[in-house]
Amino acid sequence: MTVMKKVLSGTVKGGTTDALARELDMNMSTLLAMIDFLASAGYLEIAGLRCSCQASNLCENHCGSQGCSQTKMYALTMKGEQFLSCNDL
Repeated sequence: MTVMKKVLSGTVKGGTTDALARELDMNMSTLLAMIDFLASAGYLEIAGLRCSCQASNLCENHCGSQGCSQTKMYALTMKGEQFLSCNDL
């Protein structure tokens, strides 16, 4: 399985990017760059954003002008599903 397929497959399994980076023995910045590439190339789509401050719907009041980091959740697109299902030659 190619590294791109491993990242794509691992991204949609759930879990954290920290765990995926450890599983793939990959630098975090490299993993995040690959995930961004897969999303921009149409293999993944952002399925949701969640405030990471745990204040959920109160985030705007809780974080004020500082803002909170957003936890991105991804879903496979049709293109991503096709890519994962094709066999490596």
